Amino acid sequence: MATIQFKRGDEYLAKIARLEASLKSQVLGEAIYGAAGIVADEIRSSLERIPTDEGYGTRESPTRGPTAYQVRGLADSLGIASMQDDGTGYLNVKIGFDGYNGIKTQRWPNGQPNQMVARSVESGTTWMKKNPFVRKAVTASRKRALEYMKDSVDRSIEEIMEGD
Repeated sequence: MATIQFKRGDEYLAKIARLEASLKSQVLGEAIYGAAGIVADEIRSSLERIPTDEGYGTRESPTRGPTAYQVRGLADSLGIASMQDDGTGYLNVKIGFDGYNGIKTQRWPNGQPNQMVARSVESGTTWMKKNPFVRKAVTASRKRALEYMKDSVDRSIEEIMEGD
């Protein structure tokens, strides 16, 4: 029976594993970031449709929504985090709000946290009606984002196959 031996076989397998990881990040990363961009754009346009209210709300008479300044702060802080591998084979990016707006109070001397403002707008509070802008945007853009990821991965794989 014939025997085949690879000298430096471990090195060869390590190179193949690195190539596989780089292609995974390249092919899937492009698709994931592109889809996240579609969803983030939809969230940004959904933000523009939130009703604003410059008054103060109460339990009996809640405001229709946040102030125009708070909405501007949310739009400015919207972003996409860097891609993370969760260790189980899934690659994830997060779309969210970062930093603080310029409304400084005794409780928030650096400004109101944009994540808190977004959560308040999305779910409502005792003094503000809810305006689920993120939920609506994700639902509205889900099919387009999935289609983009499918097309992007198919196109990238086709390019790699043609290159070989």
